[in-house]
Amino acid sequence: MDLKTLTVLIGLLSVYSASAAPSYTLTKAWSTDPVLEVPECALFNPAENLLYISNVSGAPAEKNNKGFISKVDLDGQIVKLRWATGLNAPKGMAIYGNSLYVADIDILVQIDLSTGEIVKRYPAEGAVFLNDVAADTEGNIYVGDSSAENGRIYRLSKGLLDNWLTSPEIERPNGLHMQDGNLLAGDGGNGKLNSIDLKTRKITKVAQTDSGIDGIKPDGKGNYFTSNWKSRTTLITAEGKTIVLMDTAAEEMNAADFEYLADRKLLVIPTFFDNRLIAYKVGEQKE
Repeated sequence: MDLKTLTVLIGLLSVYSASAAPSYTLTKAWSTDPVLEVPECALFNPAENLLYISNVSGAPAEKNNKGFISKVDLDGQIVKLRWATGLNAPKGMAIYGNSLYVADIDILVQIDLSTGEIVKRYPAEGAVFLNDVAADTEGNIYVGDSSAENGRIYRLSKGLLDNWLTSPEIERPNGLHMQDGNLLAGDGGNGKLNSIDLKTRKITKVAQTDSGIDGIKPDGKGNYFTSNWKSRTTLITAEGKTIVLMDTAAEEMNAADFEYLADRKLLVIPTFFDNRLIAYKVGEQKE
């Protein structure tokens, strides 16, 4: 084999390695009627086999007492439009035990899953725009403030909500997701995806994408589905490459904090100002 042929083969091998990430396709499975009111976050509750949807119902930082949580089944039917009420502009959510924890501008709200009633409100000192929420295995609840003025992560532990992490490495934390003892956190400003060790609080950069991250969910193969609130649904590969799966800017449709049901291969995206929940079947093209 001559040097020229060897060079070509090495080049082809490099191209093949770079494209080793799954080639996903998104096919619309269903859509709710446009009766939701600025839906921001979708969260699956396996105990009920239902989705919880946070409805901002107004401007994203407006304290109007109109915000609520809906229940939607996995076929896109509204089970209960106003299941939990008395909120302002609810966004990210997490479940631990019999409680649903919801970010509500500058307060973390605890809701009883059995009744939909508010159990307690935890004010976050200095918070401006609480956004996403995650729970660890010990019941600690993490909530990120993705505002430019106060970018930080709070933690609710043993009934106290305190500033857990402030760092220039995570300026506007959003898209929180718990994975293997680490807290994944996107940056709503500069597009970084970071992993934070829960014990040491050490921050490790996982990838750099080209826009702010709203939602994050692993695909189970070392890659991450992410959403950009403006319009894009993307895949960040294990090598840190960003692949755009869908862009709905032309339809003037946002892509907010989504849910991914791996067993059903279903990506469920709240469309924010479009007032719907749209589910997409995730397919994988064979090379």
